[in-house]
Amino acid sequence: MAPETWVTAAPFDTITIVRGTDTTPTRIPVRFHVYWAGSDQDGAVAGFFWAVTETLPKPPDGFLEIPNLPGPKPQDYHFTTATDTTFIFNVAEEVPDRQHGFFIYAVDNKGKGDPTPARFVFVATDRFPPIPLILEARADGIVYELSPGGNGVVPVARSYFITDTDRPFTLPRDTVPSNSRLTFRCSARPRIPGSVITALRYKLDEPDFVSTNIAPGQSEFVVRYNDGTPGNDQSPAAGTKIFILRAVDQAQGTEDSTRRFVMNFSPITWWAGPDLTNPIWRTNAFGEKFIPRSQLPPTGLAGSLLSPDSVQIFPAFRPIRRTFIEFYEDTLWGRNENDVVHMNAILIFHHGGLDEDSQYGVRVTPLGATNPTFPGGPVLEPSDQVNGSPIGFRSQLSVENSPFTATSRSVTVFAEQFLFPVYDPNDPAELTTSAAYWNLPVSGRAIVVGRAVDGDGAKDRRITDSPDAQAIVRAVDDGIANARQQDLRDEVLTFFVNREPVFLTANPAFAPRDNQVFTDRNWSMVLLATDRDPYLRGLPSNRPGRPSEAITLRRRVTLRGFNTSGAALVVTQDGGLNTDSFTFLAPANLAPGPCQLDVELCDCVTCAEQPGEGRCVTKTFSVVYAPTATSFDATADRPGTK
Repeated sequence: MAPETWVTAAPFDTITIVRGTDTTPTRIPVRFHVYWAGSDQDGAVAGFFWAVTETLPKPPDGFLEIPNLPGPKPQDYHFTTATDTTFIFNVAEEVPDRQHGFFIYAVDNKGKGDPTPARFVFVATDRFPPIPLILEARADGIVYELSPGGNGVVPVARSYFITDTDRPFTLPRDTVPSNSRLTFRCSARPRIPGSVITALRYKLDEPDFVSTNIAPGQSEFVVRYNDGTPGNDQSPAAGTKIFILRAVDQAQGTEDSTRRFVMNFSPITWWAGPDLTNPIWRTNAFGEKFIPRSQLPPTGLAGSLLSPDSVQIFPAFRPIRRTFIEFYEDTLWGRNENDVVHMNAILIFHHGGLDEDSQYGVRVTPLGATNPTFPGGPVLEPSDQVNGSPIGFRSQLSVENSPFTATSRSVTVFAEQFLFPVYDPNDPAELTTSAAYWNLPVSGRAIVVGRAVDGDGAKDRRITDSPDAQAIVRAVDDGIANARQQDLRDEVLTFFVNREPVFLTANPAFAPRDNQVFTDRNWSMVLLATDRDPYLRGLPSNRPGRPSEAITLRRRVTLRGFNTSGAALVVTQDGGLNTDSFTFLAPANLAPGPCQLDVELCDCVTCAEQPGEGRCVTKTFSVVYAPTATSFDATADRPGTK
């Protein structure tokens, strides 16, 4: 007769559980002691054949579920005469639990086996994988800092310790220099006695984990990147990095330890506009700085980057000046913050900046350098060395359209410009300029931000976008700015677009005038005016940097006085478009005496309906209504009366 086999000590499984509704296989530790026994009625049990099968750790490619537990194959069985042993059941890396099946059958002294092997199905769980230890994570490198005197930069050797770990939904806390030397001192220890560490693996930029073994008696090992040795003289690419140390035990269970950091400091930006104290600038009667284009020296504008200095002076060596240049008609204007520029003018912004750690890979290709307009100069020479300067800049601008109030604002946001300077014919933008050029046919308050870009592609993101810049300006203006907004206010430049139209009150024909006396209801208005930067949208003849050929002026008069009953009286009359002379008809029930005329002048057709089209000014005149007896009727006209 065949022998019989049974498992004497093992977890309940789906075979042995016959009651209840939970048919989930029992979970056991990966290290588990199993007992079994056998008997033979007509002989003796000579030994046992046992086998362990397991599912795949993960679903195969293209499948959503793990296949069913397979049965044992003949080659899976092993012979033993023991009746118990401690098994270490395998799991898999990154998969702490795995379903297994244990099969065993007895064989008697005549070689006959049990045709119904004993078995149980279970899930092995590695609850106590080894602990990987990153004892030290450090970056050593050279960074460039602004010199104490403010004239250029100086290299400084620094070390940075990395302590941040990879945590979901958080941002990295640690930043280290690009091209720095990275050192990770690592170790591991078992979590429970008897567990054995079979492998230590690590990964940073490698596509797969790199295995390493700790020699007997060795408690730690060191991983280095960019240490200057052959084959290890290149720094990892810039960006967010996660160093992973993985410890593996004899069941293939794993535990990871991480260090997260950003490699590459972002550059910073400042304004490097013209020096308006340079004697080359003239000053008009309003205190404005200007230079007629005809008098601009052939060598460029001294004291500015509108000269060979733009390709000779690296961004890190450019002095901080919160100024810019306006070009309108045939004149260059030197502007400060909150100045008013002409409508449709061309505006020129120059920048300086500091980049602590990236190579100076300015975007100039050999083919681009053959461009006939290529000026040459050290600023346009790419280098694999670090010099403390960003390789270029980007500019973004928005306009709070006029008219605007504290409670109602319309904003026009322009897209951020492409990187400049770039000499690369394969670049579809290829901005070969050394400055940001903006043409603004929009009336209002402009807010502009410059952003330096380094050789690794990182951008100055201290001010994230145009809404952030607008919020900074408004918070400072309103006195509610937080510390960050106060610190960043100088990185934003504001100015006004569209010079206001002007009443020509010096002309003797202008009317009304203060204290003018009107003796009847027909008040003659002669509202002579001009616009110093006329602009009418949609004209085919419009050109950037020049006024429109047509002038658009709209006038409106509001009378404020009292009626014959003593109540306040307000009457408004439009003067019409481009009409400077018209008659304002005073109401019949206007009481004699002092009155106020508010005269509004706009350089747009429909300012309120089309924000940004133009702006309005209002001038107030105090006049007197003194009707003669023949022109005054104290009784308001009523139907059926004379």
